[in-house]
Amino acid sequence: MSKVCTSPVKRFAGTVVISDPLSYPQLLRFREALDATTLVKEKADGDPDWVSVNHAALPGVMACVEEYHLQGFPEHPTLETGPDAFPSTPPQSASRLLAWLVNEINALMAEAEPDPNE
Repeated sequence: MSKVCTSPVKRFAGTVVISDPLSYPQLLRFREALDATTLVKEKADGDPDWVSVNHAALPGVMACVEEYHLQGFPEHPTLETGPDAFPSTPPQSASRLLAWLVNEINALMAEAEPDPNE
């Protein structure tokens, strides 16, 4: 069963379908991507380049999203360049979309974790 999420980003209005539950390969790719974003931020010494941070997060997000139904967005985005590339512009909207996707996937993982206080 998958999870349908509605985008809060006006420029990319619509929905995405996130795998639920995530497979081990998906979870591993997502965690590796988050680790990569942390490294980019650490190397930047407090002033990370948003392009590098977003680029590091992309493989993990793309591994977990099954479908994109977003306005002005490729149906099957890739990590490569060209018409099907995951959009990086307009910069604020693209960054907000990616941050939202990371948060949705993190929330999905948190749902699956038992409360250690129970």
